[in-house]
Amino acid sequence: MLDLTGNSHSNCEGVTRRSFLKIGSLGLAGLTLPDLLRLRAAEAAAGKNVADTAVIQLWCGGGPTQIETYDPKPDAPVEYRGPLKPIRTKVSGIDICEVFPRQAQLADKFAIIRSCAHKESGHGSATKNLLSGYPHPPNTNEGSLLYPSVGSVVAKVRESERRNLPHYVCVPNDSVGRGNGETGSAYLGAAYNPFGASPNDGPKSLMVPPELTAQRLENRRGLLTALDRLRRDSDASGMLDGMDAFTRQAFEMVSGKAARAALDLSLESVKVKEKYGHGTAVDRGYPWGQGCLLARRLVEAGVSFVTVVMGSWDDHSKEKEAMEKRGPVFDAAVAALLEDLSERGLDKQVAVVAWGEFGRTPLVNKGGGRDHWPGSMSVLLAGGGMKMGQVIGSTDDKGARPKERPLHPNDVLATLYKHLGIDHTRAFVNPAGRPIPLLPHGEPIAELIG
Repeated sequence: MLDLTGNSHSNCEGVTRRSFLKIGSLGLAGLTLPDLLRLRAAEAAAGKNVADTAVIQLWCGGGPTQIETYDPKPDAPVEYRGPLKPIRTKVSGIDICEVFPRQAQLADKFAIIRSCAHKESGHGSATKNLLSGYPHPPNTNEGSLLYPSVGSVVAKVRESERRNLPHYVCVPNDSVGRGNGETGSAYLGAAYNPFGASPNDGPKSLMVPPELTAQRLENRRGLLTALDRLRRDSDASGMLDGMDAFTRQAFEMVSGKAARAALDLSLESVKVKEKYGHGTAVDRGYPWGQGCLLARRLVEAGVSFVTVVMGSWDDHSKEKEAMEKRGPVFDAAVAALLEDLSERGLDKQVAVVAWGEFGRTPLVNKGGGRDHWPGSMSVLLAGGGMKMGQVIGSTDDKGARPKERPLHPNDVLATLYKHLGIDHTRAFVNPAGRPIPLLPHGEPIAELIG
C-alpha cells in the first residue's frame, strides 16, 4: 500500500498537514493499485495485445445551438435562422457558421452529424444519457449517475494494460457537472473514476478522484507538498530503488516523470501554444485551447480517454453576443487540435468528438436566445481512421427534427467504442448480479467506419 503522508500538525491556515494520498484504497475486491499493476503485467506477459487507440471528448456543456454551429439554415425565416451567417468550407457543399473560419478550412479532417436526437431536455438527465448511453429515471435530473460513463468503461476494460498514466482523465477537473458525477464510474467502483488535470497547474496538476483517498484531502496544497517531500526524501535515501516494482509504478503514475512531462505545457513551443489559443470563452473560465493541447499531450503519453470540459453554452438570451465571444475561442482550439493530431500522425490513433447534451430550439426566443431542444443536435467527429469530409444526415428546413438518417447519441458512443476496440454489446455485472450491457441500443455509424 502506497501512502504519501505528512506530519499531523496544522498550518497557519488551520488545515491539517496530515492530508494524504493512500493509493492502496483503490480496492475493488481488496486490490491495491500495485496489485492491479501486477495483474496487468501478467496479462501482458501472456501475450495479450495492448490497444493504443484513444478518444478526446470535447464536452460543450449547456447545449450548443445546432444552427449557429454546424447546421445553419440561411433560407429559414429570420426568427429561425438567427442573425449569424453561414460560410463555405474547404469541402464543397458543407457550410458551417461564420464564427468557425479556421474549422472551415479543415472540413476535410472532420465529419458532421446533423441528424442526432434524443428525448432528455434537462441538463442533468441529458448529460447522464449522453455520457453513459442510458436514460436517467424520471424525477432524478440532478441525481447521481446510475450507469458508468464511457471513460470509466474504457478504464475498466483496459485495466489490465500497464500504463504510466491513468486511462481516464478530465480537464480541468474530475467532473463535467456540479458534483453530480456525470463522468463517474457508478457501480464499477471508485477505481474507474476519472483523474482531473488542469492546464493552469502545470506538471503537478494530476488530481486523484476523491473516492480513492483514505480521507478526503482537506487541502490540495498539502498533497502537492507531500508529493514533493516524498520525492526528495525517496530520491535521497534510495527508497524507490528498494520498492517493489509495481508499488514504484503506482507512485510514478501520480508523481513520476511520465505524468509530469505530459502535464507540463511549458515543454511545448510558444508557436504551438499560441496556435491553440489562450482565450477564455466565459468569465472565470480556463483557456479551452490549452485544455485541448493538454489533452493531446495526455493521449500521446498513453491516456485512453480524455474529456475536455468546454461549457457554458446554455444561451437562453443574447446568443449572438455569446457566440461571437465563444466562437473564436472554440474555433481556434478545435482547429489546432485537429491540425496537431494530423501533423503528429495521431489522427488514426485518436478520435475526437465535440458535442453537448442537446441542441437548441429552432425558434429564437424573445431574449435573443434559444432554449433546450433534444429534438435535433449536431455532432463533430474527427480522426480515429474514420471517413472525414462529409455530412451525415440532415434536419428539416428549420433545424427542428432529423429529416434524413436519424441517429441517436448511442450510435455515436457505439462508434467510439468500436474505435477503441471495445464490443459495445459487452455486459458488466452490477452489484445486484444483473448483467448490464455497455449500451442498451445503438450501432456504429456505417458512413464513418465503412
